[in-house]
Amino acid sequence: EVMAVRNPQNLPAELQVERIPLGIVNDYKPCVVKLDSRELLVVAFHQYQLEGEERGKIREDNILFRSTDGGRTWTSRETLPVVGREPYFSSTRGGTLFLTEHLLKRDVRNDLDYVHSYVHRSADRGKTWETTRILSSDVPGAVDKAWVHTSRNVYELQDGTLILGVSAKGGGDVLWKSVDNGRTWNRKTVCRFTDVDTRKLWWPFYAETLFYQASNGDLLTLFRVDPKQFPPLPGSPIPQAKNDQSERLIVFRSVDGGAHWTRDPELGSYYGEMYPAILELNDKRLLLTFTVRAERPPLGVHAVLGRATSTGFEFDFESDRIVIDEKTPEDQGSGGGFGPTVQLEDGTLVTAYSFRDGNGQTHLEIARWRLP
Repeated sequence: EVMAVRNPQNLPAELQVERIPLGIVNDYKPCVVKLDSRELLVVAFHQYQLEGEERGKIREDNILFRSTDGGRTWTSRETLPVVGREPYFSSTRGGTLFLTEHLLKRDVRNDLDYVHSYVHRSADRGKTWETTRILSSDVPGAVDKAWVHTSRNVYELQDGTLILGVSAKGGGDVLWKSVDNGRTWNRKTVCRFTDVDTRKLWWPFYAETLFYQASNGDLLTLFRVDPKQFPPLPGSPIPQAKNDQSERLIVFRSVDGGAHWTRDPELGSYYGEMYPAILELNDKRLLLTFTVRAERPPLGVHAVLGRATSTGFEFDFESDRIVIDEKTPEDQGSGGGFGPTVQLEDGTLVTAYSFRDGNGQTHLEIARWRLP
């Protein structure tokens, strides 16, 4: 099987790919991580609609899969004993795993009556987990029961400090820091964003963000933002979408450890592109994967190549755009989800993603592929 490369300049027009189905119908938004043991883990979630006395409620379970042969075969579905939705893996250089996620108000296990978040930690390759629940009371300036959300990744800085972004809807943004591998967190770094009043945004500002540290020590964060609340892309009209599928990515930078952030130049992506993940390849190039959910089909997971600079990164979104997944029909409400990638020692790339079929049902899939 092949996948297309749009506007090829330095890559061939097609790349070979092996696709492996995973899970059951309506498993959604998988995230892959590579362990030091060369074992791969994929986590996803599944929503169940409840009936009877709990009609109108939902239960969302975290599902785990393991592979020891580079993603060719996987274990059967394992339901994790943690709560939340949209689980996202992070790992430290020492192999500690983290899952960030949030819990909807409708989930039958939500005893707080508002959306709040979790960071789950495992020091034994995902066999057991310890949990930190993140509440509105953990965010300075947040009102009681404000929607609380976190960054996607727990990020390990050059000095080994871990950071996690936490925000509340209606105001309140803080950078959590840990110097003991995530066992405890310092929650005192209140964040300020130049020319952005986060109290006026429709959702918590750190929600779904991705951290990256440049070689000079600057922190960069990719934010998913409402195009109606930020300046439009130069020469492009703001989409008239009725949902959040046409949001876009912008970059902020901090030179003081995360207390103050200023807007960076445009990343180069378009409306409807979100869920970014950055991977440093074995040859030191950078691979950015992201999901096209609206505006410019094909919907699904795409990737572009770039390079690290002393102050950050550079990506070309127009040339050599790799279309890893284009199975979601254009008439669906959105493309699938996530699509982070890991690289094996032999150079093979393993991407986990979900797509929608013509009936709106979601399916998990693994793509094994290589770059020239």
